[in-house]
Amino acid sequence: MKEAKFPKVITSLDEQILRTLLYYDIFHYPLTRGEVHKFLGAPADESIITSRLGYLRDHQIIFQFDEFFSLENDRHSIDRRVKGNLKAKEFLILAQKKATFISKFPFVRGVLASGSLSKGYMDDQSDLDFFIITKPGRLWIARTLLVFYKRLFLLNSHKYFCVNYFVDEDHLEIEEKNLFTATELATVIPLCGATQYQRLHGANSWLREFFPNFFKRSTDNVPETALLWTKSVLEGFINLCFGNSIEKYFHHITCSRWKRLYGKNYSASDFKVAFKSKSYASKNHPRNFQRTVVEIYDEKLRSFGLRHKTTNGALVTPNYSEHY
Repeated sequence: MKEAKFPKVITSLDEQILRTLLYYDIFHYPLTRGEVHKFLGAPADESIITSRLGYLRDHQIIFQFDEFFSLENDRHSIDRRVKGNLKAKEFLILAQKKATFISKFPFVRGVLASGSLSKGYMDDQSDLDFFIITKPGRLWIARTLLVFYKRLFLLNSHKYFCVNYFVDEDHLEIEEKNLFTATELATVIPLCGATQYQRLHGANSWLREFFPNFFKRSTDNVPETALLWTKSVLEGFINLCFGNSIEKYFHHITCSRWKRLYGKNYSASDFKVAFKSKSYASKNHPRNFQRTVVEIYDEKLRSFGLRHKTTNGALVTPNYSEHY
């Protein structure tokens, strides 16, 4: 990306708009005015956002095509997005069916769509990613049963059944608090378990430190996860048959497998993030996508003369005079 040429007057709000567009530029995903407002790092009225977007557009720092704003003066990403949005609508129907099926597994209490689908975009390379909320103390049993089903009946295909993030109902607060996790949390789509979705956001009030204009999705048409009698009986049977021991065993063998397959490819700190394996949370991201995104974002910020947020959330103001 070429170094940005700023006008002599640029506000802190303009900087926040650029930060927002830069993050989504990683994915070649232009944003609408409403999306810029929703994912902005500062509180602001939409009318003001409209004015500042026009200002940045008029100075050719950003570009507008139809209702979309982009950092690239090219319609290709716009057309790509529109096509991906249409495909996402088709996949959302399939995701709802898959979520209903997943919700019938023992100890599953909530199912949400994450990944590309939660951003409203799908293409031929996209997977259906699911964020699963489980009963406390039974996360690893629920996860193992779902993974076993995928391997046995779906031949380990991730395309339509990627269950890579689990938390239990007593530990809904996401421990890694950064722009990547905030974006993922802000965009998840509740498919089953309206109550669990509401509780998830209630437990993560820190999200508004990143997105003060954020608003939750409606759960009016989201069903609660039904505790069918067959599911209830199976859960009771597992609990009677040394449920705690089974839980610990599944946790142990999964962690051992991950360390054997991937441990040598990561530093200890990176491994803990990519393969989160606590008793109450599980994440399996072999490509460590979070780190990749953060590194690319930092580079984009530098190319625009911007700096990342400090650990306490403060912004380091760039010296715009060097761009005059």
